[in-house]
Amino acid sequence: MMRSTILSVLWLATVLSLLISAPVRAQQAATLLADDVAIAGKDTLIAKGAVEIFYRGARLKAAKITYQQADDQLLIDGPLVLTDDAGTLILADEAELSADMRDGILRSARLVLNQQLQMSSAEILRVGGRYTSLGRSIASSCKVCVSNPTPLWEIRASRIVHDGLERQIYFRNAQLRVMGVPVAWVPYLRMPDPTLKRSTGFLKPAIRTTDGLGFKMPYFIRLGDSRDLTVTPYLTTKSGRTLELRYRQAFTSGNIEVNGAVARDKLLPGELRGYLKATGEFRLPADYRLTFSGEVVSDDAYYLDYDLSSKDRLDSRIEISKTARNRYVSARLIGFHSIRAGDVNSTLPSIVSDVTWQRRFVPAYIGGEGGLRFQSHSQYRSSNSATDSDGDGISDGRDTARISLTADWRRNWILPGGVLLAALSEINGDFYSIRQDGVYAGDNSRVHGGVAVELRWPWTRNDASGVSHVIEPLAQLIWSPSRASTIPNEDSALVEFDAGNLFSLNRFPGADAVERGPRANLGLSYTRFDPAGWSLGVVVGRVIRSEDFGQFSAASGLSGKKSGWPPSGLRSRMGSR
Repeated sequence: MMRSTILSVLWLATVLSLLISAPVRAQQAATLLADDVAIAGKDTLIAKGAVEIFYRGARLKAAKITYQQADDQLLIDGPLVLTDDAGTLILADEAELSADMRDGILRSARLVLNQQLQMSSAEILRVGGRYTSLGRSIASSCKVCVSNPTPLWEIRASRIVHDGLERQIYFRNAQLRVMGVPVAWVPYLRMPDPTLKRSTGFLKPAIRTTDGLGFKMPYFIRLGDSRDLTVTPYLTTKSGRTLELRYRQAFTSGNIEVNGAVARDKLLPGELRGYLKATGEFRLPADYRLTFSGEVVSDDAYYLDYDLSSKDRLDSRIEISKTARNRYVSARLIGFHSIRAGDVNSTLPSIVSDVTWQRRFVPAYIGGEGGLRFQSHSQYRSSNSATDSDGDGISDGRDTARISLTADWRRNWILPGGVLLAALSEINGDFYSIRQDGVYAGDNSRVHGGVAVELRWPWTRNDASGVSHVIEPLAQLIWSPSRASTIPNEDSALVEFDAGNLFSLNRFPGADAVERGPRANLGLSYTRFDPAGWSLGVVVGRVIRSEDFGQFSAASGLSGKKSGWPPSGLRSRMGSR
């Protein structure tokens, strides 16, 4: 049948509001939509076909509804779906409810909370719009399908009561099952429902598989409005016993979080294993930001054995920084510890400090955009040896301190025909102090830089559909000195040539090495701009040098007078143009 017309809907709503008792009508009238509505006798309304009732934030959908004014009751034939303003969802085959849908009984029903936890029972009883009571019930957050009707985990109980006001779930004679096998029983269990973010109680269990099957049952402890503790026992089929802990606290200006675990297992019999990790972030005066993190682990294999992380070098750090429109300031202290097989921590930089101050500005007389950057860097090794005993090319105890000052400038012009001309330059001064090194020990300084001219000629075409195509040939001619002071290279040993640094004045990622000699960066890019806001482009190009100074390895793609073709030339972007 066709849906009721606007006039019919208004008439039905008027009839229903007259049938509902006066106190209810005084609060708020209900809205009824249906394909067919009839009045039987003096006090019975029957609605059939895609029936919907809206009342005080609740919504009821059913195949047929019969309202009896004498009993002030709704008789509902399903399948029916009842949702309330809190997001609670009830599905049932049939029901008998009060006119305001706050009390009654639903048969062959399921209760779904926040689209996460579902509970099913032969009968569900609603009391006062607050309590929902289920008889013999099953609760789980796992998806159940025909091919696999047994959920990964479930709780079976003789009775389950959901308190919608306090947002708590109470279980009587609760039995926890994992893949259909009973693993625990408690006479009484309480847990928060998924809509409550902070309440003491059990959280959703978890199953993990590493080298064996493991089961976790987290217990959340609310310590106040700004603090909480989560305790998680972790048992495995390999006789592993772990206790995981997480502590969180929020402050007016920031927050901290501490995670850790202690364990005993058969992998290292008789030894106590575990880890501890802390992070935090705070806002400081004048828009400065303080962040810190630290971690320790009992043994090198713990992270991999428990599938917590694949990292093999740990770092602990504290940093104060500020980012403004044209300025950036940062000071940080970092401690490194390697858990990689074969590494000797005494010969690795274990303590590193950095201070950076950077500013962008418009030069008064020459225009364009300029930048200044001051940076200091130091790294300390605990070894006192000035020789290279492990053959890595670095003295075992080398300690380094560096101060750098960099100035750069760029200005663009538009020439006839749409050609873009740019002039750019950069000059950098470094002072190094090196200790405990048989080759480089002492103080050293270096001044290096470069100047370049850049030409771009973008060609554009617009389709009738609004798509824009841009093809842009680009050439950079760069001059920089062919010689530079010999500095030990520790932060630029690995160079990756790609589309992101094809048109860079210096392709070394750190400060210890600089790119030398005249060269040309040549390339061609194509970009497609879609009206929907995304773009897709590709870049190809090469670097041509007047002379090969042997600065780059063959693996970098930059060795020789002619470089290779940069990989990763494809780029994409989502969002509005």
